[in-house]
Amino acid sequence: MEVFDPKTQTWEPVLCRLPVLCPLLANIRNNIKLNSTVIEGRIYYMFESTTLAYHPKEDKWEAIRERMGGLGSCCVIDKVLYCGSVSQGLKWYDTKKHNWVNIKGLEVLPKFTSYDSVKLADYGGTLAVFSKNMYYVSKETRVWCAVIVFERRGNDEIWGTVEWFDTVLTVPNFYSLVCAL
Repeated sequence: MEVFDPKTQTWEPVLCRLPVLCPLLANIRNNIKLNSTVIEGRIYYMFESTTLAYHPKEDKWEAIRERMGGLGSCCVIDKVLYCGSVSQGLKWYDTKKHNWVNIKGLEVLPKFTSYDSVKLADYGGTLAVFSKNMYYVSKETRVWCAVIVFERRGNDEIWGTVEWFDTVLTVPNFYSLVCAL
């Protein structure tokens, strides 16, 4: 990994300082699936089995005990990491307690099925959730979208309110939902 300094217009390498780090970072080049995101100035690399956090201001790496990866599509809104997957549903990550927490108040959304594909995106400070295959219609698949507004209640609860929900696209069954921006 390299860091770009906009003042000097130069790139500098980031050094491996943890024994476990170098092999994991090498796997990035070997196309092992990982998610990455930035929360409160830290860059999180979420592998299938472990998570690493890089603190650029301190040039320091941290190994996170709780696995953050493997939850499908992820998105950061207002310094909170949200992930969505068929198996886990929609969750947020508590960076202080290092654990995943269910989002409350989303009972109005349909449950994901094993045929679904879920992608998340920041939609102006709200969460846009896209799901393909929720409604199976012969040779076509409908893609639905839900826009969710969040409210933090105390330190350990996040409640979601579905602001909007509808089918936004119909595609042939062989289409894949790859990314949401």
